[in-house]
Amino acid sequence: MTASAPVFLVKDGALSWPEVAPMRERIYPPEKLINTPMHGIEWAHAQRRVLLYLDDILRAVAGIHEREVLCDGQKLRVAGIGGVMTEPEFQGQGHGKQVMLHVMELLRTEAQCAFSLLFCEDHNVGFYGKLGWTLFEGDMVVEQHGTTGPFSFRNVMVLPLAGPIPVVRKLDLCGLPW
Repeated sequence: MTASAPVFLVKDGALSWPEVAPMRERIYPPEKLINTPMHGIEWAHAQRRVLLYLDDILRAVAGIHEREVLCDGQKLRVAGIGGVMTEPEFQGQGHGKQVMLHVMELLRTEAQCAFSLLFCEDHNVGFYGKLGWTLFEGDMVVEQHGTTGPFSFRNVMVLPLAGPIPVVRKLDLCGLPW
């Protein structure tokens, strides 16, 4: 028996959360999350999500954020990717790559943003690198628990959407990270 083709649905971020929350709980249960670099970080909620279904089962998801940020003090619209997850029992089967490729194409065709940005742990740098993402070397400023300041979460990666990414020394997300 052959699996069906993947189905991608783009849904409102808040409305899709009840569907995604059980997956996040399986991937990041509280006892595991407390020992990760993500512990204690306040993250923005996705505005939209791309959900990948296979055989009517949610297999992978990625959140989309679009926001005006400050690049060296100049306003610029960027797209953020966050909350990329694949159900644990389906990891390593290409579902994460499929959902990311779908998101990247969606952003290139629909979003009117200069580039996209994501945060990832060390073990995911190679995965995103193979998809065309590169490490951002500048300084990052975000909001955390009501205060704005430097943010040094592991790795920040960028992907051009509309032409080359401008050289940026300081990127202020003007809000929470995603």
